[in-house]
Amino acid sequence: MIVGSALTFIYLLLFVYFNAPLPAKEWLITIPAFLLIYFLIFNMGKPEIVDEVNNSTLLSGNRVLLFPCIILFVIYYYLLAHGQSPFTGSAALLPFLFAFPVLYYRAFPRTDIGRVDYLVLLVFLVPLTLVDSPGDTTFPVKGNGFGSIFKISWILLMVYAFGQIRKIKDIGFYPIFQLKFIGIAIISWLSFLSFVMLIAYFLGFVNPDPFFEIRRDGFMKSLQELLRIFIGTALFEEVFFRGLLQNMLAKQIEKSGEWKKYWRNGFIILLVLSAWAGYALELNLIWFPVAVAIGLFIPAYFLEKKQFQVVGTYTALAIIAMSFGLAHFHKGSIIFVGLAAVAGWAYGYTYLKTKNVFYAALVHTLVNFSEFLFKLHEIK
Repeated sequence: MIVGSALTFIYLLLFVYFNAPLPAKEWLITIPAFLLIYFLIFNMGKPEIVDEVNNSTLLSGNRVLLFPCIILFVIYYYLLAHGQSPFTGSAALLPFLFAFPVLYYRAFPRTDIGRVDYLVLLVFLVPLTLVDSPGDTTFPVKGNGFGSIFKISWILLMVYAFGQIRKIKDIGFYPIFQLKFIGIAIISWLSFLSFVMLIAYFLGFVNPDPFFEIRRDGFMKSLQELLRIFIGTALFEEVFFRGLLQNMLAKQIEKSGEWKKYWRNGFIILLVLSAWAGYALELNLIWFPVAVAIGLFIPAYFLEKKQFQVVGTYTALAIIAMSFGLAHFHKGSIIFVGLAAVAGWAYGYTYLKTKNVFYAALVHTLVNFSEFLFKLHEIK
């Protein structure tokens, strides 16, 4: 817990630095919730803590609901302390949504991964994204850069329900410092940047003065933006797409022993969806997402044939990477969809090599932050 506690303390110092003008009352309200939430982010997924909880009585009987209740209590405390009601509108459903995956897996324990696991994950997350926010739960209220308790709770509950209760291995939700892993993350980031730079050069969206905003805003503003991306976007998406979806799909394919069937079906479905996305967004660029899909699935096929990893690993990587790209359809740009798919491969490869979503989230953060190198507003 030394690393997790140290990171919690560092984040607290940064929080204090960026929010120094806050009144004393706001500090008294915010600091307890901040410390608890960030301590959980950096510690709850550690293998030794997971094992200790599994060997205790904390997961027996009704005690399995203790963790969702703690998270719910923090949200309610934070809102009520700021004079906001967490019991109005669709936000009143939060107790049921938080308890659903925990109670389901307690009532119906599973060993093999199957369709029902993906269904439970979606039934848990999709309603949460549709629920009206119970109020302003950002750190601090009306602040920016340190996330929202409400959205961070989705991450914590996913890890708890699927890691602790469902007992899916290798989610990798814990920070660990290894030079090898840092090297893998940097290489993944630079490889993606090189690819985008090549595309940007030919399509004309290279930013002629990429460092203008950094010079204007300064280093600390850039650091705050990195923190915002990591907590507000990257960590959630990497837990969902890599720690759970890619991880579960790879295990399912390995168990089935039929990776070619998964590869073929995934390739056909995602190729059709890629063409449809191109047709819907930019007909004259319909070739781009199709080319990206081919560029992801063909290497995955030969990597599976060579058996560099456990069977199913690269098939799952290609399927989730392309799905991740298509999930960015709402951006309104087919170029963005294709680039997001390639980025998904970089994130998935980093997760594959490190078995750690924090490193995948690090690459994700660096990629998103690197948008200043390109005129992305012209392709979104």
